[in-house]
Amino acid sequence: MVDASAVKQKVKNMPKRSKAMAHIPSHKHCRVCGIDISAKAEERVCKNEDCVKKYEKDEKNKERMRVWMLVFFGIFAFLTILPVLARLM
Repeated sequence: MVDASAVKQKVKNMPKRSKAMAHIPSHKHCRVCGIDISAKAEERVCKNEDCVKKYEKDEKNKERMRVWMLVFFGIFAFLTILPVLARLM
């Protein structure tokens, strides 16, 4: 069992999140290298050319993966429904 009094004590000793985070301005991080970028940035990537290229390559790979997953799901669904349709006819 978990000792509730120990958990309450740990929570009580933790610093308040609002006070700890108050001095940090809102920002985002680059998805590739992780540096801070403006919160108003459209895409989460810095202006470094290597980061932009890697980000674009990753997006193309994600899109290709979505298409392949859709194709394989379609094949799976077709092969699953085919025996049911064969019984009905």
